[in-house]
Order: sequence, then C-alpha cells, then structure tokens
Amino acid sequence: MIKLKIPKNVMEGAEPFELPIKKTNKAVLLLHGLTGTPSEMQYLGERLHDEGFYVFAPLHPGHGTSIKDLNMTTWQEIYASVEKLYLKIRDNFDDVFVAGLSMGGLLILKLTMDYGNEIKGAASLSTPMKFAGWKPKVFLPIARFTGLKHIYPDLPKLEDDVADKEDVEETHVCYDRVSIKAAISIVKLMKIVKSKLPTITTPLLVMQSNLDTTVEFKSVDIIYDGVSSAIKKKVILTNSLHTITVDVEKDDVAKSVIDFFEARL
Repeated sequence: MIKLKIPKNVMEGAEPFELPIKKTNKAVLLLHGLTGTPSEMQYLGERLHDEGFYVFAPLHPGHGTSIKDLNMTTWQEIYASVEKLYLKIRDNFDDVFVAGLSMGGLLILKLTMDYGNEIKGAASLSTPMKFAGWKPKVFLPIARFTGLKHIYPDLPKLEDDVADKEDVEETHVCYDRVSIKAAISIVKLMKIVKSKLPTITTPLLVMQSNLDTTVEFKSVDIIYDGVSSAIKKKVILTNSLHTITVDVEKDDVAKSVIDFFEARL
C-alpha cells in the first residue's frame, strides 16, 4: 500500500491527495511547483481520475508548512522524496505517467532521465530553463555567492502567477513568499536538467503560456528542441500566466495531458 506523507503542521488545503481506482493498471504522478502545494494539481488530477487513472499528488518536503522549512530544503531532498514515491508506484502499476508544474516539471524531467524507459509519458508544464525578468537573473547569483541569502532567506512574491485571481484564490494554496535559498538550489537542478535534455527519450508533452511572467517563454522551445524523444508535442497557451493548471485555460491543459497520455496506452 502506498501512503503519501502529511506533515503535522500542514496548512489547510495543502495536503497531498490520492485518487484511487480499483482494478486499474495505469497511474499518474503529479508534482507541484516551488512554494506551491498539490492544490495546484487538483483539477488536473480529478480530470485524469475521471479517465481511469489512479492519481498520486505528493506534498514536497519544505512545502505546505512554513517558508522557514523551505529555506532549509534542497532540490536533492525534494527529488529523493519524489523518486522514492515513483519507485513504489512503478512497482504497483504497469503504465506509469508523470506530470509536473514549474519546479515539478524539472523533477519529472529528471525522472525521465533516470527512469525513461519505464515511464509511458511525461508532461512538462511551465517548466523553467530560464527565469523571466531581470530580478532573478541578477539577484540570485549575488545572493548565492554573498551573505545575502542569509540576510534575506525569503522575500514577498511580487509577480502574479495566475490571470484568474478571483476564481483560484481559495483553491490555490501556496506560500506568499519566495524562498531565495530554495530558488538558488532549484537553479542548480535547472542547469543539470538543461545539460542532459538530449538523454531524454520518453514521450513528452511540453506546455507553457506566452504570458508567463515567472519563466522565460523560450524555455518551452529549449525543452522541446533539446530532448531526443521520438514522440513529443508542444502546446502554447495564450491567456494564462504561470500556474496554468489552475488558470483560465486549465480545461485546455487537462485535455492536452489526457489526450497525450491516452495515446501512449
């Protein structure tokens, strides 16, 4: 039996979720982004579940509790938790799919590098190869190599990540601050993934909005052009911001993911 870990001090609405189905051989692992929670994967998970997928959506270490916890969390710790869960899912289901948003997209790309022949299909959603805007490009390197990351371990979020703010305010549970320390660690993962994109052969769906204010829009092309997957598809959204799984085009996101995954069965 696979159990998803729930921290004792978890924020309301930030809990991991599992959507079970009896007698199915197909499962999907959904991974949320940095500072986010499984709530941003809930709608996609429910749509996949309606199509007969057993759904797992874990809460990453350092998330859904306190920003101070995230400040002490590295990408290696997060990936180790994801990898452990993936291996359990793999041992219990014949057809395993993975989908991730933003940092979650980096994590699923890392999974395809390590276990590509086993994964039936993957969906990379708003996954960063570069951050948008000048602030992270200037501030993160300075913070990394100076004491700034200790003076300012986290800062308030300044950019909106959804266009549909009113409809998602109650359902999109996340920190209202960004962890500088965690972001520095994620940049390291980003560089590793980017350098090894050609090793990816898993069928891959890549999606991003051209209005994304968090991740540079060229990221979608870097991933799509960089992988060696014989089967790959690129979808560009035009009305959403960064968190496309809960934004105004969430139906289009869900349909694209479902269609791509079902075509691999």
